[in-house]
Amino acid sequence: MTKNNILFHDWLSEYLKIYLITKRHYSEKTLKAYKQAFNQIRIYFDTTLNIKFVNMNFDNFNKDNVYSFLTYLKNEKGCSINTINLRLSAFKSFLKYCAEEDIELYNYYVKVKSIHRFKGGKNNKLEYLTTDQVKLLLNEPDTKLRIGKRNQFLMIMLYETGIRLDELLNLKLNDIYRFDNRIEIRVLGKGNKVRRIPILEGVVVHLDNYLKQFHDNSKADEYLFYTKHQNLKTKMCPGTVDAILKKYARQIHEKTPDFPLNLHAHMLRHSIAMAMYKNGVPMSYIKDFLGHSNIMTTSIYAYTDDEDIRKALEAVKDNFPSNPNRKEKKWKGKEADLLKYCGLE
Repeated sequence: MTKNNILFHDWLSEYLKIYLITKRHYSEKTLKAYKQAFNQIRIYFDTTLNIKFVNMNFDNFNKDNVYSFLTYLKNEKGCSINTINLRLSAFKSFLKYCAEEDIELYNYYVKVKSIHRFKGGKNNKLEYLTTDQVKLLLNEPDTKLRIGKRNQFLMIMLYETGIRLDELLNLKLNDIYRFDNRIEIRVLGKGNKVRRIPILEGVVVHLDNYLKQFHDNSKADEYLFYTKHQNLKTKMCPGTVDAILKKYARQIHEKTPDFPLNLHAHMLRHSIAMAMYKNGVPMSYIKDFLGHSNIMTTSIYAYTDDEDIRKALEAVKDNFPSNPNRKEKKWKGKEADLLKYCGLE
């Protein structure tokens, strides 16, 4: 049994039994989905590639074999695009973890990382703004003008709360809750699930200024964001928000060509989630913040920026040991024990 085999099973064991639980705080439901992904590919390796689990290693857990498994799920098993991409995400997450722990495993990760998500008729690439681009956007409105103040606050709310556009436009004044030392908004999300989102101190200033200027004598059941038709306040429509965002995107793009012209409300939701992930916020917290019912949906934010991990690893590559202290375990004839050891029983 080679060192390559030993490392693979050890890393898989630590990933499924320790890392996902203690570091990522994944639920039992999510852990089950990850284990299912590895059990499925384990069976595929055995029955199709004639590679027993005891002989699985980083060399054969490669781009070609992983991709062939994914196409097998699509063409032979009839799995949905979403299921296939969730399996791919699990494998990328595992190899990313290995690469972060042992630089010698980085090449294995980056090759599987290059497998593109399967497409189901639309572009699956995650679109988001960098923190610098967000600053450009929020500073673009002319706040000397009344409408500029409204537009700036609308974009601040989209970004800082990670709220969906329809959730934002459905907000009413009585969805704002003030306590002694904090403010929260009550959001009715998908599936009529209610969540409360805290409003940070810096945003409260903008909120109070907006309420003073746009809701001085409003009733509690009026919409937070509105447009006026024949002097009547009506719920703002998504097209209005889209026009606002596109307007500022064009203005910024003229000065900064790499700023995306196709800016849309959901991109701001992606942007705050990505900023949280890059700052080390646990995936389970981001899931609750965004109102996702399944953390596997949230996991898209974990596998988008290979450049970050490459830079981090290059910066410290000379400091990494080659893990000489891992001890060989004999599993020949004991595959059931190996499955249990790896957390796949």
